[in-house]
Amino acid sequence: MTKRDYYEILGVSRDATVDEIKKAYRRLARQYHPDVSQLDRKTAEEKFKEISEAYEVLVDEEKRKLYDMYGHAGVSGQFRDGQFTWRDFSHMSDLRDIFSDLGNFGFGDFTFGDLGFGDSIFDILFGRGDAYRRAREGPRRGQSLRYDIEITLQEAASGVTKELAIPHSVKCDDCGGTGAKDGKISTCPACDGKGQKSTVERRGYSQFISITTCPRCRGTGKIVVEPCPKCHGEGITYKTSRINITIPKGIEDGTRLRIPGAGEADAEGGPPGDLFVVVHVKEDELFKRNGADIWIDWPISFPQAALGAEIEVPTLWGKAKLKIPPGTQGGTVFRLRGSGIEKFDGSGKGDQFVRVKIEVPQKLTEEQKNLLKKFAELENEPKGRFSRFRKSS
Repeated sequence: MTKRDYYEILGVSRDATVDEIKKAYRRLARQYHPDVSQLDRKTAEEKFKEISEAYEVLVDEEKRKLYDMYGHAGVSGQFRDGQFTWRDFSHMSDLRDIFSDLGNFGFGDFTFGDLGFGDSIFDILFGRGDAYRRAREGPRRGQSLRYDIEITLQEAASGVTKELAIPHSVKCDDCGGTGAKDGKISTCPACDGKGQKSTVERRGYSQFISITTCPRCRGTGKIVVEPCPKCHGEGITYKTSRINITIPKGIEDGTRLRIPGAGEADAEGGPPGDLFVVVHVKEDELFKRNGADIWIDWPISFPQAALGAEIEVPTLWGKAKLKIPPGTQGGTVFRLRGSGIEKFDGSGKGDQFVRVKIEVPQKLTEEQKNLLKKFAELENEPKGRFSRFRKSS
C-alpha cells in the first residue's frame, strides 16, 4: 500500500515553517477527534493517527531532512517497529495543549511509555471518564461491613466458634447483577455507548468541544430498558447470611478479624466487600487480664498466713494448688507459671499471679477469743527489735 505524502496529509507546502505545521496539525487534530468527526469512529481514529505520524516527522528538523531526501524509506528506521506506532509519538505536550480546554481527555499526566506495545492512544486520549477508569482499574469492590461481637474471657483464652447472622446485599440471581430483566442490557442511545457526550461550540474561526459524563447512563454506556422484577433494577437483593467464624486462642480485646467477600455486593458488578468482625472481650468478675497474664486476688486466713498452708485457687483451666509459706504477709504475690492465656502469636502461655489478702474473722467463739487473747499476751512479751517501744508504751 502506497503511503501518502506527509506534506499532503497536513495540507502544507514543502517550505512550510514549523509554526505553519503546528497550526495545520492543531486544526486537523480537532477535526478528526472521534467524538466530533463526521466520519465513523474507526476511520476518524485512522485519520488521527495518520496526521500524527506526519506531524511527528515534519515538526522534527532531523526527521524532516531525512524525509525530504529519501521519502518514507528515510524515516522508517526512526520508528521502533519500522513503521509508526503511538509509542513513537514524542509530542504529548502538544496534544495536551491542543485539547486542554477539553479536560485532557482523561489522560492527565499519562506518558507514551505507559502504552505498552499496543496502539491504545485513543483509549487514553478519548477515554470515557468514569467508564474508562473502570476499564483501567477494574470494577470497584462492594462496601465492607463491620460486626461487633462480645465473648467471655474464658472463650478468649480457649478459642471459640461463633455463628453470626449478617444482613447484607448480594448480587441478584435473576438478572446476574445487571438490573435488567433476564440480564438484557442495551446500549445507551443518548451517548451511543460512549459514556460521555460532547458538544461543539463555534466562536468565530475557532471551535470548542466540551465533554461531559452522560447523565442517562452515568458514564457506563449501558442502560436498563426493562428492570428486573426481583431487584427492581438495582442489580442487588438483600439477605441475612449465617457465617461461622473461628475466634483463635488468646485473642485480644478490640481485635478485628477479616472475612473476605462477606461484605456488601457492588451494584455495578464488582466483587463483594469484606466483613470485619471486631471482637470485644467482656471483663471477668474474678480474673483480670494483662496481656497473656492473669491476675487474681484470693483470701487466706490468719492461721494460713502465719503457719503456712497448701491451698487451691481457681484458674481459667481449673483448680491449681498453691503453697503458702509461714509468715506470709497480706499483698504477697505468687506466680503460677503457664496458667495464663495462650499468647496470640503462639509462643506459649502467660502466667497467673495470685495476690493474697488476709481475712480477719468478724465473729469469734469464746474459745477463739480466749486463744487470741493468750496469743496477744504472748505477742506483748518483750522480744525483737521493737521490744523497747512496747516497753515504753
